[in-house]
Amino acid sequence: MRICLFTPNFIPAVGGTELVTAELAGQFAAKGHEVVVLAQGRPQTFDVAYPVHWFSKPILPRLFPERVGKHLARLHADRGFEVFVANYAHPTGYAALKVGRRAGVPVVIVSHGGDLYRSSNDRRRRHLWKRTVHAYRHADGLIAISPYVGQLIREINPKPRRIELIPNGIDIDALNEPASRPADFDDERPFILCLGNLGPMKGFDDAIAAYGQAREDLGGPALVIVGLGELEASLRAQVRAAGLDGSVIFAGKRTGDDKRWFLQHCCFGLMPSIEEGHPVVGLEFLAVGKPLVCSTNAAFDGMYDDGVNARRVPAQQPQLLAQAMVDMGRADLASMGAESRRRVGSYAWPTIADRYLGFLERVIGERVT
Repeated sequence: MRICLFTPNFIPAVGGTELVTAELAGQFAAKGHEVVVLAQGRPQTFDVAYPVHWFSKPILPRLFPERVGKHLARLHADRGFEVFVANYAHPTGYAALKVGRRAGVPVVIVSHGGDLYRSSNDRRRRHLWKRTVHAYRHADGLIAISPYVGQLIREINPKPRRIELIPNGIDIDALNEPASRPADFDDERPFILCLGNLGPMKGFDDAIAAYGQAREDLGGPALVIVGLGELEASLRAQVRAAGLDGSVIFAGKRTGDDKRWFLQHCCFGLMPSIEEGHPVVGLEFLAVGKPLVCSTNAAFDGMYDDGVNARRVPAQQPQLLAQAMVDMGRADLASMGAESRRRVGSYAWPTIADRYLGFLERVIGERVT
């Protein structure tokens, strides 16, 4: 197949969408398909097995998201793609539909959740939301990365013509490579790990509040927060106000060996997310065999079951979260972690890529016939 992955964000940024798109492109290329990434951003060079083309952010993107389609049309004229795979409805999915209808190319939209979240600013911008709804109602195929995202899609398109639930994937072997203790981290206490972007939907403020309530019953482990984001200053202030300095450790952004070490050596993970698409961090905990305390958001469904390899509580309930942490501290972590390892095989990247390719082949075949 000749596939264009059309995305508004891409590596070297380290969000889930960026990493997933890069991995899929590599998998498609390795399986013998011609894949090109067309991404918004400044041109950069990577050592990858597929070409990456770039387009700049358009003028007035919130009024005319379809303007980015001109870059796709030019690339298609040169490459002759069989399918456009767009991340999100805005701006890429809507623009891809405009180009695809003229060129006779089917369009598949992958929702990573952000454009459909109930908390999304796009819902409050009538011009954008109208285009988002149009895109999800008229695409030739839709991919939902979790049951929660599928639920959000069906709220605006109750009867999509083709929809597939395909979760994100994970490189299991890479995450289980030996890792050395970070040179700047010498705290010897057991620790609970929060990992991810320090943004408003991750619930890390609830994690800190719950930790403060549960710390003594847990026996005094540290809470390590790995990541950067807009709420770091307010989270640090929350820690100071609660008298938790020295017990809550902000370790900053970590990648590679450092990140693996934190994942491999924590007691358990903590993800009290308010909204998620399909959290790559959740897969990372799964891959290293760690149980998780997480929210009941359906984004975690399939990965984690309460009382099996997780404790799950409603988001934004610090008291319930604190009790779940205490319960986890008393649980058989080795047994729960073993269940996580058993489940992770179905999320291996080669398997996920094959599921994408199978769906794309069906969309192309049904569109042609």
